[in-house]
Amino acid sequence: MLTLFFAILLPACWLAGHALLRHDWSWPRRIAAILGLAVVSQVYAIDSALFRNLAGPDIPAWLLTLQIWLFTALILLFLWTFCLDGLRLCRWLFRRLAPPNASHAAFSSSRRSFLRKSGTLVCSFVPPAFSLGASAAGLYKGTEVPSLHRMVLFLPDLPSELDGFKIAHLADIHVGPLTSINWVRTIVEITNATAPDVIALSGDLADGRWEYRVARGGNRIQAALEYAGLTAKHGVFACTGNHEYYSDYAGWMQLYHKVGIRVLHNEGLVLKHGRARLVLAGLDDRAARRIGRQPLGVEQVFAGLPGRAEGAVRVLLDHGPRRARRNARAGIDLQLSGHTHGGQCIGMDRIVQQANRGFVRGWYQVADMALYVTSGAGLWAGFPVRMGVPAEVALITLRPGSGKAPCWQEL
Repeated sequence: MLTLFFAILLPACWLAGHALLRHDWSWPRRIAAILGLAVVSQVYAIDSALFRNLAGPDIPAWLLTLQIWLFTALILLFLWTFCLDGLRLCRWLFRRLAPPNASHAAFSSSRRSFLRKSGTLVCSFVPPAFSLGASAAGLYKGTEVPSLHRMVLFLPDLPSELDGFKIAHLADIHVGPLTSINWVRTIVEITNATAPDVIALSGDLADGRWEYRVARGGNRIQAALEYAGLTAKHGVFACTGNHEYYSDYAGWMQLYHKVGIRVLHNEGLVLKHGRARLVLAGLDDRAARRIGRQPLGVEQVFAGLPGRAEGAVRVLLDHGPRRARRNARAGIDLQLSGHTHGGQCIGMDRIVQQANRGFVRGWYQVADMALYVTSGAGLWAGFPVRMGVPAEVALITLRPGSGKAPCWQEL
């Protein structure tokens, strides 16, 4: 409830208070502003009620884009106004506490009036214009095609046959109302162009139901069928994300199977690459409880599978990074996660990091395990905004390391 209040209700109430106190506005104008803030702030309640599904509503792309543009602008305007109010409070306190100064009296009253009116004019137009412009830019960055992010992971005692082994890692594609068939096709083309040995999908591949619409025509089953184009030497594997359980779990699992994606439900398998072995496992997301499935311990998933002592490399797909410290105790070499979207926006990423036990994006060393948290290829349609945190398709190349702990390098 606190998250709901601070994220949605507080900004709208704060700005409504400002509108109410604008004595230079007529009452009809103040009431119209307050009603507008109420409508914009309740975008999630409106979409849930009118468009059948909050996780991936069946809503026209243009309407959702308009809603999110205005909602994001509302949040930005609140932050701007909150900071200005803080400065005004500091100025008021300074004037109350500071000793009288003769220079204040010498300051022309006409000049003071001019500066006050100029400041009021600037503060009336600049914050809304900035908020609307920044919101539009964030929406554009949030829905653009992800870029390719190449990295090298150096693992101690990596078998020579796995030197150069390439893992294409994607998560949070979120096929939904703001994605298009061509957008998904382009992501597939970017991934295939890297000629990966294996493709790892860390959940949240689709939202809503098959028949719901996507941007620029078509429906979500048509967009998700583009996943069939993914190709890798050892195949395409996935774990479930929380969004797989929010709408049509059975339907999406059936479709993933149809397009050649093997979903690892608390299970692992051995990929033979020459004489070397790479163990790949996937954990169901904690949201599996929604359909009555209980999570399985990572030790149970890897029971009976080879590990470092047998010269094998262990790779785990776990949608969220929160369980990384526990997972590291199972002798895993690399965990691939998503879920955080990298925090989406500079500043907001600090909050997302705290909500995910210190992990938000990029590389982390957790005991002897390397953890990579991707910023995601797409975004949930409920807040498809990025500011300073670009979307990505991650390509990780394995190399033998000289030290006792994993390390990595950006390319």
